[in-house]
Amino acid sequence: MSNICQKVITSCVGADCNNTIFTGMEGKAWIMNKTEVDSFTFDASNPNLITAITMKENEGVAYPIYTIDQLGKTPFTGTNTSMTEGNVQNAFTETFAFVVPDNSPTAAMLLDNVANGRFCVVVKNEYTGADGKGKFQVLGAKKGLVCSAMERDAYSEDTNGGWAVTLTAEGTPNSALFIEHTTNSTVDTESYLDSLVDCGD
Repeated sequence: MSNICQKVITSCVGADCNNTIFTGMEGKAWIMNKTEVDSFTFDASNPNLITAITMKENEGVAYPIYTIDQLGKTPFTGTNTSMTEGNVQNAFTETFAFVVPDNSPTAAMLLDNVANGRFCVVVKNEYTGADGKGKFQVLGAKKGLVCSAMERDAYSEDTNGGWAVTLTAEGTPNSALFIEHTTNSTVDTESYLDSLVDCGD
């Protein structure tokens, strides 16, 4: 029993001088209701890489996902992952932060749903890794993100008077998950995600 789930390191650790890591995310993300996700398909050789998302159906039509667009030079500031020490095994806490740039009855209806929902989010990193597979990172795939903070300051310069929202997933077993979708041997992750989107316009 002592060797169950034993983990060992299998590669060297060092900086790639030809592909130096750098900070930042792009201002577009994709969010979905975790209860409407049927399954994630994982790469056979890498348990941290998702290759497809299957949404549940309602009367024969798949539930959609939605986009979150943010302006400014540092979109989604406050999004991070940190390890938490556990009694049985260590785990990770994922945090996704975004701004709802509105304060209206329509925004309030959205915020009320966010306050009590469970979500999965795909963010778009500036840094992609040497093989490009680090571009699209998935948060909340295992545990689901829930709202841990929601605040509006009418005079905030960070939100221009909108709402600052933080979603958190505690106790997730993976340091990071990514998605790379391929159609006919061509990587088309962003167009694939966009094909699942319905903004309700």
